[in-house]
Amino acid sequence: MAKKTAELLNELSDKNTDLKEYFRADPSSFTNTSIKGFWEKMIKKAEKTKSDIINKADLSYCYFYDVINGRKIPSKDKIIRIALAMELNLDECQEALRISGKSALYPRIKRDSVIIFAVNHAYSVYKTNDLLAEYGEELLK
Repeated sequence: MAKKTAELLNELSDKNTDLKEYFRADPSSFTNTSIKGFWEKMIKKAEKTKSDIINKADLSYCYFYDVINGRKIPSKDKIIRIALAMELNLDECQEALRISGKSALYPRIKRDSVIIFAVNHAYSVYKTNDLLAEYGEELLK
């Protein structure tokens, strides 16, 4: 069974931890998901056409395909646009950000709070931007 993140952090903090043993002990605790694999899984789960996702995210076809194939690393805002277009839940949105090397949405940041609310309520990109504007926050680029 996969260990919790806190357990993994505690083990890594222990000065007596052998790194080889750490990786060998519980391989199921580590993610091996590629960016491409993650997006393929999310597209399938979303049950939407790629064309529909592209239109809802308001991205170009070429850019979208470069992102989902791992050829481009998108900005945090572009990842959020795709997540909103796919109607991903908050955990999936956070995972998309992590896998892409971006910081997770943080509820103590006002803009992030608005985005978290929008993700949790399955808002569109346009409705999310309206909400961001309403609260004086920068729109999704």
